[in-house]
Amino acid sequence: MFKIRIKNTFYGISFSFFLVIALTMLCTAAQTDKILVTLVCCAFHEMGHLLMMTIFGTSPKEIVVYGGGIRITPDSRLLDRNRELAVLLAGAAVNFILGTVAYLAQGCTFFSQVNFMLGIMNMLPFRYFDGGRVLTLLLKEGRACDLLRALFIFLSAIAMIQMILNGSVSISFAATFCFIVLSEIIY
Repeated sequence: MFKIRIKNTFYGISFSFFLVIALTMLCTAAQTDKILVTLVCCAFHEMGHLLMMTIFGTSPKEIVVYGGGIRITPDSRLLDRNRELAVLLAGAAVNFILGTVAYLAQGCTFFSQVNFMLGIMNMLPFRYFDGGRVLTLLLKEGRACDLLRALFIFLSAIAMIQMILNGSVSISFAATFCFIVLSEIIY
């Protein structure tokens, strides 16, 4: 990963971002369009976090562009608990607002679907996602957090097994599931 510090914020680009760009070059035009729409929706999500940080007069500790989009880490030392919650919830709120507006204006488009899925995914109670950080702030790190995370991993595993049995395995869901499990173990 390449990182540089400007003032109090680290800016970085992960090598996985370049891998996604390279893979995009191998895709058809329709697939490339979907990847770009997804990255734009990720950018809107992160802009929600940035907007809320700006409203509260703080700056991010780190901004990293990686294969999954953009990750912004707030400097939580500068925020009280309620403001940190607002910053964490702002990204998903932007996705839900954009998804709803797009759905009402144009019906069930790929843009609206991606926004709803990003909002839902980011609110899952895993450490790597906003929902996991919200859970930690609300319940403090402990047994309750661990039990909820384990329950969601178990439910995801059941969904994965069901998809395999039905012959409808989603590669993106399988990759996301593996990523979640690894991030829970490593993080």
